[in-house]
Amino acid sequence: MSRSAWWIAVVVTWLVVPVQAWACSCIQSPKGLVGTLKEARDQAGSIYLARVRDSKSPSERFATVDVLQTFKGSIQAGDVLKLPYGRGGDCVLSLPPGQTWLIYADVDGPTEVTSCSRTRRVDPDDSELKWLRTGVLPPVPVSLQREIATCELCEINVMAGRLLVPPGVPPAGSPSGWNGVAESRWKAGQPFFTYAGMNSGSVLGISQEGRAFELTDTSDGDPVQRACQRRIQLRWCKRLAFEKESRFTSGFRCVDPGEPQELCDERRTRKAEWLPMERLPHGGCRWYRPDAPTCYLSEARFPFPAGSPALPVLACHALSPGRDGAAYTCEVKLAPEP
Repeated sequence: MSRSAWWIAVVVTWLVVPVQAWACSCIQSPKGLVGTLKEARDQAGSIYLARVRDSKSPSERFATVDVLQTFKGSIQAGDVLKLPYGRGGDCVLSLPPGQTWLIYADVDGPTEVTSCSRTRRVDPDDSELKWLRTGVLPPVPVSLQREIATCELCEINVMAGRLLVPPGVPPAGSPSGWNGVAESRWKAGQPFFTYAGMNSGSVLGISQEGRAFELTDTSDGDPVQRACQRRIQLRWCKRLAFEKESRFTSGFRCVDPGEPQELCDERRTRKAEWLPMERLPHGGCRWYRPDAPTCYLSEARFPFPAGSPALPVLACHALSPGRDGAAYTCEVKLAPEP
């Protein structure tokens, strides 16, 4: 059977990985910035700043950290601790070597740390560090301004699906699952694509012409995520190599990739509009970072009272196109958007 014909018989399946195996679900109370910070400080047993030690092969179970400064608890600067280490699943922290982290540990001990706490990577000028050191709160917004955007969408699954079929044919829409499904198609030389890893912005596969490829969403590294910013790049590979599948990675690797080619860039068709200032919703934001919360906003807006001080303002970017986007990434700003 020719390669251009037998693809019709290919049933592309998606493995439904049991969520309990690696997912993390955190219960967060809907408080404002000030309430969130004070609650985290009061409930923590230890709060400290630590640097993850450099290591070429960090432990699969623990990461060694050097305590740089303490804000609460019995530990001291200079202490060396071993923290649970993972890939972000099961609420275990992912702690890349060399990074500096602000640690909120449980009352059970300074090494009892999960991703459901306020624990996160920080920079030296982080406003939460200043608050812990001096008691001076970060800027607290009093108003909100939201951006809405529309564009022609770049969907990595659609881009990959088009490579699996002849021109003019609707794309194959689902990736091949793990548990050997993608591996078996690769060994048979059949067209397929699969995610490179859990929460990965890359997919790898074999095109309908038999060429190995890698697609990457290069917008994953943007400091602020917002609608209509995705950029998909294609690199043809000399071949795909398969090493070992795990619950975090597909096991595939692109060998000798070529120069990246732009397949799709939502920014080229992006049209954005900033809406007038509105009142800050009560309990609608999750303040994981004091300067950049994630907010869940209803389509209904409540105008900000005329003549009232409106700064600082929470500038919010919709994560999905259109006016009905519910999730927004926000930034605390000292001046309104145009």
